[in-house]
Formats: sequence, C-alpha cells, structure tokens
Amino acid sequence: MGLGPGATPSGDDFLCGLLLAARLRPRPPGWLPTLAAVVLRAGTRTPPVSAALLRHAADGHCVPQVAAVLHAASAGADLAAPVADLLVVGHSSGSDLLHGLCAGARLCQRPSRRPEPAALRLRSTPW
Repeated sequence: MGLGPGATPSGDDFLCGLLLAARLRPRPPGWLPTLAAVVLRAGTRTPPVSAALLRHAADGHCVPQVAAVLHAASAGADLAAPVADLLVVGHSSGSDLLHGLCAGARLCQRPSRRPEPAALRLRSTPW
C-alpha cells in the first residue's frame, strides 16, 4: 500500500480493482479475507483518500465507472464504452483499477489447490 505514483498511489488503485473483482464471485477466493483485513489496516501507509478507497473496495463499494465495467462484463455486453469511461478516471487511477480488475478476474478463474510440500522447497541456484 502507498506504492506508486499518484494522489491515490497506483498500487492502491490496483488493490481496489483486485478486491472488487474477487468480491463478485459467488464463493469468494480464500485469499480475499486476508487481503481485506490488510487494507483495512492501511493507516498511515498510504494517503488518507487512498486508505478510504481501499476500505470501500474491501466492502464492495466502487466508483460508477468500475460498476459500469463490472455490469457490462457480467452481462456479456460490449465493454468498449465502459472501459473508455474508466480509463479517464484520474491521471492513472482508471488504468490501475482496470489492471486490478483483470488480475482479480484471472486469479478467480484459477482452480483452487494447495501446492504439494515438495513444491515449497527452495532450490539453490549457482550465480
């Protein structure tokens, strides 16, 4: 949180999109409660406006432009106009929100499975 350029840092806008995409699932992904808990404790790690936006996104609230993209996507409608409207939000916030929405959609489409213990072992790599 608090990373990247902008009055609402780019990383925070991305996290908002990620949170919002994950909340759309009938069965939210297992990582959503942890991420929501982290952003709710944003405190002084990010500007106050950004912290407020993160709290709203964790609760499922968003700007109208994000809602329009999500409604169009869920209806299978043309996304051109809603995406264009989202991209003009702020200097880079619209683009960062859209990237977060896309990342959240991709993460939520992946099958949920835990890695095998062997996959967790670190390998040393000669430099």
